[in-house]
Amino acid sequence: MKPAQPFSAESLRWTALLAATVLISVVVFNMTRGLLEPLVLAAITGAMVHPMNARLADRLGGRRSVASGISLVLMLLLVILPLIGLIAVAVSQADSMARGVGQLAIRFNETDWDRMVPDWLPWKGRVEDLWPRVLNKLGDLIQAMAAFFVSSLSSMTLGAATFFLKLFVFFYSLFFFLQMDTPILLQLLRFTGLAPETQETLNDRIMSISRATIKGTLLIAIIQGALGGAAFWAAGVPGSAFWAVVMMVFAVLPALGAPFVLFGGAIYLGAKGDYAAAVGVAVWAAAVVSTIDNLLRPVLVGRDARLHDIIILVSTLGGLAMFGASGMILGPVLAGLFVTIWTTLAESIQSAGEPQ
Repeated sequence: MKPAQPFSAESLRWTALLAATVLISVVVFNMTRGLLEPLVLAAITGAMVHPMNARLADRLGGRRSVASGISLVLMLLLVILPLIGLIAVAVSQADSMARGVGQLAIRFNETDWDRMVPDWLPWKGRVEDLWPRVLNKLGDLIQAMAAFFVSSLSSMTLGAATFFLKLFVFFYSLFFFLQMDTPILLQLLRFTGLAPETQETLNDRIMSISRATIKGTLLIAIIQGALGGAAFWAAGVPGSAFWAVVMMVFAVLPALGAPFVLFGGAIYLGAKGDYAAAVGVAVWAAAVVSTIDNLLRPVLVGRDARLHDIIILVSTLGGLAMFGASGMILGPVLAGLFVTIWTTLAESIQSAGEPQ
C-alpha cells in the first residue's frame, strides 16, 4: 500500500484560490442581493435591445453612449411612465371599488329577482335562489382583488425609496449594458468555461425564449388588457383602468385570459339591465380580444422558441410569488433558462455518446 501523497504546492494554491473565490462571491452576493433583481432585468432588457441599439449607434456615427441615452429616454417615455400612470389610476379606482362593494351587495340583495328572471325559464326558482348568491360571491371577489391592489399601493408607498433606487439601478446598468460590444449575457456565459459554440447556442436559445415570452406573452397581455379596459370604459363599467390591469395579469395565464374578465363584465351589465352594453362587451370579447392572440403571436414571436403553456403558468405564478410584479418577466425567463440548460446538457450527453 502506497503512502498518502502530500499536497503539492500547486494543489494548495488552487485550493486557496478556490476558497477565496467562494468566500468573496458569498460576501458580494449578500452585499448586492437586494439589487440583483433590477440588475437581472437590465441584463435581459439589454440583451434584447442590444441589436436595435447597435443599429441606432451606427446611424449616429458609432456614438454608442448617445444611442443608449436615446434608447433609455424612449423606454422611459413609452413604457415606464405610462405603466406607472396606469397602475396609479388602477389602484385609485381599486380603492373606490373596495369601498363601494358593500353598497353593491346591498343593491343586489334588494333587487326584485322574481321580476327580472323570465317566467319561461324552466328552473326559475333555482335561478332566483342561486343568482343573488353568485353575485354576492362576485362582489367578494372584487373586494378581495381591490384590497390586494390597495395593499400593494401601501407597500409601494412605504418602500418608495427602495423602488426608485431599483429603478435607478436598472436604468444605470442598462445604459452601460447597451454600450458593450458583446451582449452582457454572452459575456457571463464565457465564465462558465463551456466551449464557444455551446456558449453561442445557450445565448441564442435563452434570447429566443426571452423574446418569445416577452413579445408573445407580455406584449399581447398588455394589448388585450388595453382593449378590454377600453370596452369597459365605453360600456360604463366602473373602474375600467383597474379591470384593464386585472385583464393584463389574467392574459398572461394560459386558459384564463382577458375574455374571462370581459364575460364577467357582460354578466354584470346584464344584471344591471343594460342588455345592449352586455351584448356589446360579450361580442367584443369573443370577436376581438380572443382573436388578438392568434393574430399577433405568429407576427411577434416568429421563429423564436416558445415555452409550453404549463411552464408559463407555473413560472409566472411562482415568479409573482417570489419577485412580485417583476416576476411576470423573471419567472418565465428563468424557466426558459432552466429548460435551455437541461436541453443543452441532454444534447451534449447524446452527442458525446455517439460514435465518432
